[in-house]
Amino acid sequence: MSFNESLANIIKTWTMLETSLGAISRLIAFTGHTASENLPGENQPVPENWPIHGSIEIKNVSASYTSNDNLVIRNLNMSIRPGEKVGICGRSGSGKSSLITTLFRMLEVTADSSITIDGIDITKLPREVVRSSLNAIPQEPFFIRGTVRANADPLHQHTDEGIIDAIKKVHLWGIVFNKGGLDTLLDAEFFSHGQRQLFCLARAILRKSKVVILDEATSNVDTKSDELMQEVIRKEFKDCTIIAVAHRLDTILDFDKIALLSDGELREFDSPQALLSRPSAFRELYNS
Repeated sequence: MSFNESLANIIKTWTMLETSLGAISRLIAFTGHTASENLPGENQPVPENWPIHGSIEIKNVSASYTSNDNLVIRNLNMSIRPGEKVGICGRSGSGKSSLITTLFRMLEVTADSSITIDGIDITKLPREVVRSSLNAIPQEPFFIRGTVRANADPLHQHTDEGIIDAIKKVHLWGIVFNKGGLDTLLDAEFFSHGQRQLFCLARAILRKSKVVILDEATSNVDTKSDELMQEVIRKEFKDCTIIAVAHRLDTILDFDKIALLSDGELREFDSPQALLSRPSAFRELYNS
């Protein structure tokens, strides 16, 4: 009986060893043979704590999923001042999410395209630098396997007091405290969907970037969570430049500018009051 148990353990351990060695082999092959996504020339340095002000200039930007693919963004021009709040809207397939992914350098832009943040052209920077310097709140929350602390502050840059303060601002600390605090494992059942999105908002508060990008962050939450998120966004990011893809147009009526896209092109770019006061595509979309 003891021999049978030992033999079963040997087979189990041997299988785990083979699986681990296979994973190591795949990692070595990936790092050795996979080309970098950064193209030649995308290696310029940036100042510390960039961006400092949050001004964005988008000039003649055309982008596609690959260098040889059809354009999904065409000849787009947009100027955003520091601290300005801009809502992005349009019908399905208009290019809203494509514009956001272009800002994160996940699409390929044409040679004559220019996107500058605080005067620095992000098409000349390493793409991981651009992504780590912008603050994103996605539509679908993402979590890693680990504690509440590790999910709130993956890079371990903040104290426990700072993390708790951010969680309190989105009204989730009571739930976290009752379940064991920051050292509790965060599993799939820890938060409801609306609470998961609020937790992502707390994570964004900790990042403190001057450019905040929301990709329909409140489209899949209930009305109460939506109202709380809108309140926190306007309070905590009042000095930041905000670019928000809007599913509910009511949430961006107090923004400084509205950018309406259609077929990958910028059709209208003005204040919501101006667009609603005259016959416009935005007014038509709002009324429908």
